[in-house]
Amino acid sequence: MPIGASMADLSMKKGDIFVALLIVPICLYVFYESGRWPIEALIGVPSLIPRGVAACLLFASGMLLYRALTGRALLLESKLAGADLRRLSAVALLTGGYVFVVERVGFLGTTFLYMLLFALVLGERRWPRLVLFAILVPVAVYVIFSTALKVPLPQGWFQ
Repeated sequence: MPIGASMADLSMKKGDIFVALLIVPICLYVFYESGRWPIEALIGVPSLIPRGVAACLLFASGMLLYRALTGRALLLESKLAGADLRRLSAVALLTGGYVFVVERVGFLGTTFLYMLLFALVLGERRWPRLVLFAILVPVAVYVIFSTALKVPLPQGWFQ
């Protein structure tokens, strides 16, 4: 922290502005790309979900940008350091690894392991709760997306 700066000077303003300005072009790209998808009679309008998510993200990033520019960004208690920085870095590496591996190994097994390690990194140590969380999340996502919505999930080696 610079000399003369107090903890009250730490806010999310710069980060909020950066994230909001990063999200907007991504959402606009999703709108553009999803508009080019063919409309099939049996499944209706496939662009509905990606455009709905993009619209929600655009609204949220607009709110985030407005709050940052009007001086109402959230204040930070302290700079990210020590155990918090290590935990955040571990979650980022874990998530990057998950994205790389899920297509090759398959959704259910990879997501189970990801959820288990994710909760461990965040500090959960009660094994019954860890295992229940790691089982229920991927199964619920699988049932909702693969079974109910007919969205194909990565099968990996189990095809």
